[in-house]
Amino acid sequence: MCDQHLRFGQSWVADIVVPISYAVKRTQHAYGLAAYKAAVPSPEIQTNLLNLLLYFMVDHMGCVAEAARVTQWSHVAVVPSTKGRSGEHPLRALLGDRVGLPWVDLTVNPGISPDVRQFRKDWFKVPGEDVKGAHVLLLDDTWTTGSRVQSVSYALKAAGAARVAAIVLGRHANPEWDGWKPILAEIKDRPFRLDDCLIHER
Repeated sequence: MCDQHLRFGQSWVADIVVPISYAVKRTQHAYGLAAYKAAVPSPEIQTNLLNLLLYFMVDHMGCVAEAARVTQWSHVAVVPSTKGRSGEHPLRALLGDRVGLPWVDLTVNPGISPDVRQFRKDWFKVPGEDVKGAHVLLLDDTWTTGSRVQSVSYALKAAGAARVAAIVLGRHANPEWDGWKPILAEIKDRPFRLDDCLIHER
C-alpha cells in the first residue's frame, strides 16, 4: 500500500508519518480511538487521548520537525471525516487552540466512497486558503491503509504547502492477519513508553 502511495503521489505525499503507538484490534487503545468520536463519547477517553497527543508533541515535536526538515511549523490540519460526519472533527475539537497554529480547512469530494482504501489525488481540497510555502502538521487518529493521510498530504502540497508531517495516534494492527503476527509477537513484551518515538527507534 505504501508503494502505491509513493507511485501515484510521488513527492507530494507526507514527508514523514509518525504513529505514536500501535492500536491492536480489540485492545484498549483501538477501542478508545473509536469510542472518543462516538455519538455519546466518554469524556475520560477523550481526555486520555488528548493527553497522549499533547505529551507526545511536547516530547517529540523536535524529532518530527528534524526528520521532516521543518524549522518552524506554520499550520495544523486534521484528516477530515469521509463518512458524512457533521460539524467539527472530534480530534480538532479536542485540540482546539492548544497547538497555537492556524487550522487548515479541507473539503471532501462527496463523489468518492468512504470505503475507498487507495490513495486518491482528488479526494480532498484546500478551498481558497493560502498555504503556499506552509509547513503543515497533519494529525489523524487512526492509520489503517494510510490512504486518507496521504491523499490529504497530496491536497496540501497541491495547494502549495512545502512540507507535511503526519502524526497519528494509533497504527491499526489486526492480529488475525498473517503479516502482523511476527510484528506483534516481537513487541508483545515491550511496554509502551512515551519517552520513545518511531524516530528514536530509527
